[in-house]
This record gives sequence, C-alpha cells and structure tokens, in this order.
Amino acid sequence: MKLDLKDLKILSLLDQNARLSVIQIAKKLRLNKDVVRYRISNLEKDKIINGYYTIINTNKIGYTAFRIYLDFININDEIEKRIINSLDQEIGAGQIFSLEGEYQLGAIFWEKSIYDLEKKIQLFKKNFGDYINKLDLSIFTKINHYFKKNLPVYSKKIISLKNENIVKLDDTDFKILHTLSKNSRISFVEMSSKLNIPERTIAFRVRQLEKKEIILAYRADINVNKLGYENYFIGIYTGSKQNLAQIETFANLNKNCIYSDYILSGADIELETEFKNKKELLEFINSLKKKFIFIKKIKYWSTLEYLKLNYLPEIFGAARI
Repeated sequence: MKLDLKDLKILSLLDQNARLSVIQIAKKLRLNKDVVRYRISNLEKDKIINGYYTIINTNKIGYTAFRIYLDFININDEIEKRIINSLDQEIGAGQIFSLEGEYQLGAIFWEKSIYDLEKKIQLFKKNFGDYINKLDLSIFTKINHYFKKNLPVYSKKIISLKNENIVKLDDTDFKILHTLSKNSRISFVEMSSKLNIPERTIAFRVRQLEKKEIILAYRADINVNKLGYENYFIGIYTGSKQNLAQIETFANLNKNCIYSDYILSGADIELETEFKNKKELLEFINSLKKKFIFIKKIKYWSTLEYLKLNYLPEIFGAARI
C-alpha cells in the first residue's frame, strides 16, 4: 500500500493519541469523516497499524521493568514457536520481540520483585534450558518515550517512566487498565458491555487514571518496516554517569530516536532508533562519537519484529478478569 500525506498525517495523530475519534481526526485534518474511517480501516487491513496500546506507568502501581535477551542453540521453527508461546502465556512477558545479531529474542516483564521474576526464569529454564546458550538480564531505571518525529505532524512531548510514589488502585481500575492495555481505541460503550461496569463509571475512572498519570498515553502500534524504516537499538558506554544527560537531551530532539532508557547492568544509556537503512545508522553513530567525545564504546543490534506489545503486567488480566 502506497501511503500519501493524508495517510501519514492520520498515522501521526494516532501515534500521539490513539483514542481520537474519527470525527476528531477529520476535524483536525479538514477531511471528510468517511474518508478518515476508510483510510484507518485500510491502514489496519494492510498491517501498517498492528493495533493500539496504552502506556501505563507501572512504576506508580508498584512494578519494576525487567528485560531479558536470549541467545539459543539447536532450535527450529517449531521450538521457537513453543518458546514464544511460553514467554507469552506461561510466564507472562509484557513485550516480546525478535532480534538480529548477538541475541534472537528479547522480552520485557513487569514484576514486584526480582524474586518474582526469578521464579518465572527458573520455570522457563526448566522447559527450554537445553536450547539456551545465553540469557542476559537488565533492570530499567528510567524509560523515555518519544513520539515519532519522522511523521508529518509530530509532538515534542516526552513520556517518562521513572521512580514514582506508589498509588493504590482497586479491582475496577485494574480491569479498565487491562482492557485499555490490549486496545486503547476501545469505546466506553464496548468496555461497559465487556466488563459489566456502567459507562459513566468507566469514563470517570479513566479520567482519574489520566489525572494521576497512571495512564500516560494512547498510541498506535505502527509497522515501521512498511514505512521504509528499520529498527535499531544502540547501547552507549561512557564509563561515567555525569554526561548522560547530554546524550538524553540529544535523543529527545533527534528525529530518528523513539526511546532512550537507563538500565542496571549493561550500557550506560540506550537509544532505540528508526533509520531507512544501516548506512544511515552508521552515520548517526559516527555523529554521536564526534559530538560526545567521552563515549568509549557503542554497540548496536536490530529489532526485526515486535511479537507482543503491552505495558501492563499480565498477572492483572489472569487474576482479576
């Protein structure tokens, strides 16, 4: 599907707020609402939009983000499917993505403690330990989300997940968050029918969750490969934490950066980027080295595909709905 400027503008708005109605998008872009509805339908049908997700501030509800990278040996397509299904269904990874390079798969978990994660990893090793060559673990201390700046209508707003005071929620809040985490465009009417909660209650609760900054954003899961871009992670090593704010500020403003994050164990700061090809990536890395002479080493690897994208611990869905 060849995209024109109208399609790209629709993607821009859905990237920034996936809950915008067809009428609101039509008004902002001065288009007919039926045209907007038709174009969104085509974007979904052609898998340019894979779905809609909600960024939830898991730190505020007592959960820490952990990431594992996995390198396998002696696996085939069938074993890989079983591994992905186990990460998804059995041990409840929130995000799963395939990689090219040193590792083949990555997964992100939200857990209340490292001990909860340890139980899951031990179960995973029990089932697939014969195929695991290497497993690397990192703990996120801060994640910055940037809206896509390679689209025609973009926002400079930064969404940060960092250390927060914990807010207590009840079962109704959790049910609403779980539903929105799966599909951020779901209507309040549909949610009311699905959850058996009055529509007015849902609308009020969502406003409160937004006000408390537990819900941070509603976004479209855009297939960047179909827009002509490739996804790359960049790990930057400096040996010192004092200059990292300069790199973070640079990432905030750069059109190719979509995330920056800090982790325990690994690079001092990581950037997730989107470039049209590897040549552009290498040019970007060279510019980083020249601009920040204190950088000691840069590693990079590519993300082939996001197999799952969810910002809420899966235990909520299993335990409460």
